[in-house]
Amino acid sequence: MLIVANGKADHMSSSCKNSAIEFLEHAESRAIVVLDGSGQIFEEYERYCSFKGQPGLGDHFFLHLHRRQADPRRVQKVQITPDGNGSYEEIPGGLRAFDPSDHKFVATVIADERKSVIVNCADSDWRQAAQELTQNNIVVIEICGG
Repeated sequence: MLIVANGKADHMSSSCKNSAIEFLEHAESRAIVVLDGSGQIFEEYERYCSFKGQPGLGDHFFLHLHRRQADPRRVQKVQITPDGNGSYEEIPGGLRAFDPSDHKFVATVIADERKSVIVNCADSDWRQAAQELTQNNIVVIEICGG
């Protein structure tokens, strides 16, 4: 989503980019973002965003998260447990085949007792695994259709 909001996902429509920007603006002003306490999610965002908070809205949101990491009114952290095999102990058996790079997001939702949701913009893996995710009570909100 941060990449789309930064305008760096040419395969996504301008409508999708606008939806990503609107969501990030809403999340910055009104939401509590749930991250893993070990920093795996933040490290992934760091690969695609700038600590300068610009030039895109994805960069701006990334800087917001960085600055608010210790503010429980904006960021909540939960602990996830690496399993030593590139995944996490929280991942149910039926989701082990799901894209391993996305396991940290699923594990974080599970560690948050499934109170949080995953918001997806451009990654088709989430749509392809929708049935298995639903069976495991993992809610994925697709802001660009799906």
